[in-house]
Amino acid sequence: MRAAFDTNVLLDAIAERGNFADAQALILAVAQERLEGVISANSITDIYYILRKRIGDQKAREAIWNLMTVFDVADVDGECCATALGSPMKDFEDAVLAVSAARSGAETLVTGDRELLEETNCPLRTVTVQELLKELA
Repeated sequence: MRAAFDTNVLLDAIAERGNFADAQALILAVAQERLEGVISANSITDIYYILRKRIGDQKAREAIWNLMTVFDVADVDGECCATALGSPMKDFEDAVLAVSAARSGAETLVTGDRELLEETNCPLRTVTVQELLKELA
């Protein structure tokens, strides 16, 4: 299975926010090649920006490097953004993630965002971290 990871799931794991142990377990499943993981290129910049404020530049760069060695990075280009703009999805940022992930071959999007989980126009199946962990068990 190829799953795209929403930024919030990655930040939970790295910054040890909320139910971070489950997010870390899911990333470990990607590292162990039990799951193909995809992150969008714009998630990388968002994660760096947030982590830099919390843990400093060098550690934030190390965290990004680690993500990029484990996950495939899905392109976000003009065509992706234009498609997302025309999408019936309510949130543009979520639409960019969904379009980018779908173009990279993902069929599932894992997120902690309630609104995205309830989005009926998402081109991918959306699941929580816990739901995906159950599927992998």
